[in-house]
Amino acid sequence: MSYRFYRWGAVAALLTALGLPAVAQANTSESNWKLTSSITTSSYDSDKTLVFNVGRCKELFGISAGEASFVFTLDDASRLSSGAKFSLKFANGSETCASKQLDRASDDVCDNIANNQSLTSSTNPITVKLKVSELSSAQSADQCENLAETSYIYLIVSDSNSGIENIYTVSYALDFRTKRPNAPASLDAKAGGSSISLSWDEVSDAASYNVYYVTEGGSLSTGDAPENLSAKSISVSKTSATLKDNIKEETDYIIGVTAVDKNGNESLVGGVSSVTTVASNDFWDTYRKENEDVDGGFCFIATAAWGSTQEPHVAMLRQFRDNILLTNAPGRAFVDTYYKLSPPLAYFIGQHPLARSVTRALLWPVYGMAYLALNAPAALAGIFLLFCLGLALLVRRVIKKHNNNQPASATKTTAAALLIAAAAAAALTAAPSDAYALDADDESHVNMMFEFKAGPYTPDKLGNAYSKHFGDNSGYLIEAEYDYQFWRGVGSVGIGFHLAYGSVSGHAVDKTGENTVDDTTLHWLPLRLSLVYRFDYLWQQFNVPLILYAKAGFDYYIWFVKGADGISKDDEGNDAYGGTFGFHVNAGLAFVLDWLSPSMAKSFDVEWGVNNSYIFAEFLYADINNFYSGGAMDLTEQATFQIGIAIEF
Repeated sequence: MSYRFYRWGAVAALLTALGLPAVAQANTSESNWKLTSSITTSSYDSDKTLVFNVGRCKELFGISAGEASFVFTLDDASRLSSGAKFSLKFANGSETCASKQLDRASDDVCDNIANNQSLTSSTNPITVKLKVSELSSAQSADQCENLAETSYIYLIVSDSNSGIENIYTVSYALDFRTKRPNAPASLDAKAGGSSISLSWDEVSDAASYNVYYVTEGGSLSTGDAPENLSAKSISVSKTSATLKDNIKEETDYIIGVTAVDKNGNESLVGGVSSVTTVASNDFWDTYRKENEDVDGGFCFIATAAWGSTQEPHVAMLRQFRDNILLTNAPGRAFVDTYYKLSPPLAYFIGQHPLARSVTRALLWPVYGMAYLALNAPAALAGIFLLFCLGLALLVRRVIKKHNNNQPASATKTTAAALLIAAAAAAALTAAPSDAYALDADDESHVNMMFEFKAGPYTPDKLGNAYSKHFGDNSGYLIEAEYDYQFWRGVGSVGIGFHLAYGSVSGHAVDKTGENTVDDTTLHWLPLRLSLVYRFDYLWQQFNVPLILYAKAGFDYYIWFVKGADGISKDDEGNDAYGGTFGFHVNAGLAFVLDWLSPSMAKSFDVEWGVNNSYIFAEFLYADINNFYSGGAMDLTEQATFQIGIAIEF
């Protein structure tokens, strides 16, 4: 390598001594330049092409000084030769010019803006200012319609080095495409109480649509230019839309639609439609009229327990919220979640003196933590560290015990268990010819189960309000359950924790009871606590892959009703959300998937600690009516079923 270096160095020295030109490289090229503009446009076909639509063209006539700037900037890393020069040329429409020549050629019909000027770091960036009347054939805003032309700005650079010519051109294309698309036709509008449903014919070259609307007396007519409208609007990508923003009952509206093409050109307003919204009742309105003792809305837990926002304990907790929780993202997330979930429980507490007393006792640890956080944070940190240490020791003990009982030291996790559930379902394709029950001595210790299930759920105690708004529609319920088995003998006994969600959707009704286009939806979020018994004796002793089980426990349903414009309110201003207590009973039959593929089941147990996988069906009776005390929404479902998959580990 050293020899070659010296050899080529000697050749270069010899060429220099003989007066022959050495090889030279150009310093800059077209790719070293960045192009920008002082104006924004609807789209960029590339970094060197601006596309102007009709609306932007018209706006250009109103910009400051009537001109726009186009800027050529050389990057900082580039080095210009000492004799570098540049020229600027502008070609309008079909005009052409010599784009590789600094001087104006005899046959050039374009304009020379700058001619043979020195190009140094002090002249970088280079700015060209032109009026829109120079950029296009339009001489006024009214002439911006239906243009199809392109103008070019050329920066011609001579950056020659040691006699090697290097002339290149950086071009800026200004593309005027201002033909409007066709206006949408056949606008159909159907009015509800707080929403208006719309549909119209598709426009072939439309990329999206804008819907404009005004109340009676506002200005909106067929053929209006959208840039002249002061109406409210929404943008949609389909040929249908639903207006919900500030739509009021028994009000006249005028509505029109425009089409927008890929360049941002917007059509004139198509045929307009006039509609009048109706007086509309959603499910909450109707239900409240039939059940006046059921109020929505409530105070919060601490206030409900102590009776006043001014009570010292409540004031302390509010100070903890404001000074500690709301000063950080996790705290704000906790407060937000608390405000969403706690009101139903607070309502119940406020209605029952015994519940208030119990809640005050339960809140004392929270109050103590808040006091320490505000007045002795170091002490609170010490308590937290001791808790973490104790938890770590407990986890270590559990893992050690688990490893001693297992042929493999795999760690059991809920996430892994979910993956196993999917794999266990695949065992349905296996032949059952090699089926056998695993010996109890071969299995890892069993004390937990996770279930995921779903099924129909239709509250059947909501009276005429339900049938009026939801008709024959059935709701649904999706539920996750975690069971901890604290006793095993002939079967197992455990405690189950459930979290679920369900809803049913329908329509609001007008004064005559006819459905409107307004949506109304009843949502419920059940929280359950169950005592669970599973009879798996036949599986354990006789290889029969069927397990009977039963569950019973207490429930708390958080519920809320949403209409076209969010959470509903009745005529008295009562919010449509709350909570109802109750109880449930389940009875079910599970099929053991391990029976289909014992070898796979054995592997799951050894590697992941998953003992059994199931598919199941169960009957559900849920009596959700505040234990017949009244004053609560009755979400009872007397007879439904759920199907699901479960893993035991």
